[in-house]
Amino acid sequence: MENKYSKILVAVDGSKQAEWAFKNAVAIAKRNEDAELYIASVIDATIATSGLSDPYIFNSFYKRTKELVDSYVESAKKDGLTKVFGIVEQGIPKIVLSEDIVDEKGIDLVVCGSSGLTGFKRMLMGSVSEGIVRYAKSDVIIIKQRSIPDDFEATIAKKFQEEQNN
Repeated sequence: MENKYSKILVAVDGSKQAEWAFKNAVAIAKRNEDAELYIASVIDATIATSGLSDPYIFNSFYKRTKELVDSYVESAKKDGLTKVFGIVEQGIPKIVLSEDIVDEKGIDLVVCGSSGLTGFKRMLMGSVSEGIVRYAKSDVIIIKQRSIPDDFEATIAKKFQEEQNN
């Protein structure tokens, strides 16, 4: 027997893993007719209180993040989904994604990529995906790097990164 999901949240950050998580979330939403897909990106509060506290810099970063989320929303709609919603929040990503959005929207499945952090960085920052698994009241699917097919091209993430470099 397969679980039926009606409200699916996928976390995106412009990485290849996040885009593969997005592709998986779209496929799950399609299998679960009438499922709503929420595509979210969280601007880390620690970034917002650092050099990005300048309103111009923060607004620019927010705009780019919204453009990224909007690109994923557009892609999901092109894939045939009709109930697709973009979310850009500021806060502690693992809390916003695992508790705030899950509770507010009634999410029953969260899909995200694993962080890839190791060693000292992981000890200091923790992993967003680890936090989601620990705190979410819903089912969670973590997409690992090794599950991404060798021939997968993250077109949205690639476009986003190229535009940032220009």
